[in-house]
Amino acid sequence: MISNQQFDRTKRLALSLAGIELSERHRELLEGRSRRLGVGDSTGLDSLLSAAEEGETTARRKLVCLLTTKFTGFFRHPRQLEIAAEHALRAADHRGRARLWSAGAATGEEPYSLAMTLIELSRRDDPPASILATDIDLDALAVAQQGEYGEAALGGLQPGRRENFLCQTGVARRSSIAPAVRRLVEFRLLNLASAVWPVTGPFDVALCRNVLMYLEAGHRYAVLERMASLLAPDGLLMIDPTEHLGKAGHWFTAGVDGVYSRRTIACPRYTGTPAPSISN
Repeated sequence: MISNQQFDRTKRLALSLAGIELSERHRELLEGRSRRLGVGDSTGLDSLLSAAEEGETTARRKLVCLLTTKFTGFFRHPRQLEIAAEHALRAADHRGRARLWSAGAATGEEPYSLAMTLIELSRRDDPPASILATDIDLDALAVAQQGEYGEAALGGLQPGRRENFLCQTGVARRSSIAPAVRRLVEFRLLNLASAVWPVTGPFDVALCRNVLMYLEAGHRYAVLERMASLLAPDGLLMIDPTEHLGKAGHWFTAGVDGVYSRRTIACPRYTGTPAPSISN
């Protein structure tokens, strides 16, 4: 059982480390995750919180893993993926190459689905596009970079896509993402609550799905403002259809089903600091 004091400490750390706003409804969820991470007893959680408060890197990484939601899947909201790929390929026709960003990539299903969609719509294994996939959780990114999944994760893939985009691993009921798909995706660690982002624009499409709902309002506004600044003038932002932009809506024009286009108004310019890729 997480005590009130422990929960208050966790809330402060969640906000300062990741911009995440926790409420009372998250307490039970955190208790379950703590047990799975082996810090379910009071002493273990106190030790983790103290180490994170003191700035210990491993403790902060473990706490981020506890705080963040990893639920994802292949081809979630497939129409959004089609719109993203169609827009990117049109942009590539005009500019030679398109750039897409999957912010909150978790274990990789979203950016790999986007890469598959680009290959399908372009009808070539090397579409003129690249995908930057970022996440705050280094452990999740390690899974994404490995690109191997079991049947539970692959259940949403149609037989034709399994044949075209998966390879056998030699391990029963596990498959790996085909090289043509992997080549389109670069993985990079990024905390949206950080003062500096290791990314530079412009991007033709940015997907930030199932992320905004966890951020405190001020952080949500700052993230969306910075994303607007990194989008091309005709760029698209995609969020989960159940999410909203809040007070940052003036940077975008709403489309359908969580698709927004950047408005042609001046945005503050943010310059990111390039960081080493952790991709293949």
